[in-house]
Amino acid sequence: MRRLRWFYGWMERLPIRWRLALVSFGLIVGLFAALGILISTTVEGELLSGQAKVLGNQASLSLALFDKLGNIERPPFPANGIPQELAANLVAAARKILGTSKDVGVSIISLDGSVIASDSKETGSPVVTLQHASVQQWMTRHPLYLLTNDSRGQRELVVLWPIQVGIKQATTKQPYTIAFLQLSTSTTGVDQSVQSIRLILILGIAGALVVAAALTLPLIRGALYPLVEMERVSTRIADGALSLRLKVPKTRDEVGRLASSFNSMVTRLEATFARQKQFVADVSHELRTPLNSVHGFIDLLLQGQMGELSEEQHKYLGYAQEGVQQLVSIVEDILLMTRSDSGQFEIKQQEVDCDMLLNQVVNGLQPQALKAGVAFNQEIPAPAPILYVDPQRMKQVLNNLLTNAIKFTPPGGTVTIRVRPYNERFAMISVSDTGYGIPVEDRPHIFERFYQSNHALQSKMGGYGLGLPIAKLIVEQHGGEISFDSLIDKGTTFYFTAPLLI
Repeated sequence: MRRLRWFYGWMERLPIRWRLALVSFGLIVGLFAALGILISTTVEGELLSGQAKVLGNQASLSLALFDKLGNIERPPFPANGIPQELAANLVAAARKILGTSKDVGVSIISLDGSVIASDSKETGSPVVTLQHASVQQWMTRHPLYLLTNDSRGQRELVVLWPIQVGIKQATTKQPYTIAFLQLSTSTTGVDQSVQSIRLILILGIAGALVVAAALTLPLIRGALYPLVEMERVSTRIADGALSLRLKVPKTRDEVGRLASSFNSMVTRLEATFARQKQFVADVSHELRTPLNSVHGFIDLLLQGQMGELSEEQHKYLGYAQEGVQQLVSIVEDILLMTRSDSGQFEIKQQEVDCDMLLNQVVNGLQPQALKAGVAFNQEIPAPAPILYVDPQRMKQVLNNLLTNAIKFTPPGGTVTIRVRPYNERFAMISVSDTGYGIPVEDRPHIFERFYQSNHALQSKMGGYGLGLPIAKLIVEQHGGEISFDSLIDKGTTFYFTAPLLI
């Protein structure tokens, strides 16, 4: 049962084209094997039956020489036997019919299978002895022949012919079997013929299977090609290539209709996505102007340009300024993602000192870190590597990673920034915290846009789900990679590579 489950599990992991090929090939093998067994069994039965009929005719001719036995009274004979002399004469008569051939053995056996007379000594043929059960089987079922092994262990075909005498009872005469004339011959010739036939069948079936395999695999591959193509195209569409379409096969079958439906679905999806992107871009663009105006007016109020403010007014305007700044940041991030989707996102790389870049970002986040009770730690080699990056975009990556690290690190924790060589073209920059870690169920989705965790802590910390996707976008635009490691209640480390000045 365990092996069967393992086999089914192994089959489920195979592509559908291989599963169909294996099932089809297995059915063909089973049919050919059954056909081969049927043919060889039928041929063997016919050959043995033919040989048995020949022996039966010879036995009938032998007993015809003693047709007078039908008029012999029963009393001169033993109750269930035949006189030794008469048995020997019957063997001699049968041998005259058979000639000098040593292929056929002649015996007279009693009703219990014991040998009364035999020519094995004269001809040198092996002794063939039937069990009492075999004799009884013949008497009840009357098969055409019996199969047994001789004294040498070879298979023998045996034909029994009853030796009967008549019993006079009033005016009727009933036959009475007193013994059997047994003719036996080796089945070696039949076995060799059957072996030759089986060899021919095996070679023929093997050749047919090779042809079947050569035809089955291309046919299945051709039939499933639209599905394979659909898998390839759908994977690229899932990565954002919504302009791709499937080539609809000319056949009007289920696969062709599926391909047509798939193309229609992608067309509608592309149109919907395009409208969505345009809507988001338009809304973001329209929001940016009034938000910047509000932000500017709040700055003027905080600077006292419109009159002196009370302490409470200054505090609440500060809250308003933080909220507007957050909205501006969200709008800028959405515009950035929109430009990326439309292929308009560009980076302007230049020579940048890594130490200076990190210090600018860390200094800008120091107030936030002090407020959260989190300390910064930097591990930068001396001399610091010279990067070839877009400084504003790289600051955005570091700012997003460090802001998240501060947010999810409890008071008294530490956020560490490390820089080390990665290879000849890139440096490795990592941001580690001693925070709560990323829940396992959230890890596959943290680089997805607008992903919001259902975890209580993540929900409490807030966020709009664009910081990490933007960081990934910027890093990949620089030709780098970004990844992370996380342990619950021990912290998280984000790693990304940045190109060096070569």
